Amino acid sequence: MGGFTMTSGSSCAGSAALSMREMSVSASCLTGDDNIVMCTDTTAPNPVMCRPANGYLIMSGTMGDTIAYVRVR
Repeated sequence: MGGFTMTSGSSCAGSAALSMREMSVSASCLTGDDNIVMCTDTTAPNPVMCRPANGYLIMSGTMGDTIAYVRVR
């Protein structure tokens, strides 16, 4: 598969509406800052920042927008 390994397991995905410019979401499937996550703004084409940590995800963006996230690895 082009030099990478794919594994399947339980889903680690969700979405959250930003009630402020930066907030965190509890996600026990996130195990540290070395996790790889993908985030997108599902409300508008606005920039988004997501930073994983142990047990939660920190998201920044436009207040009121909904951010969808998934842990890739």
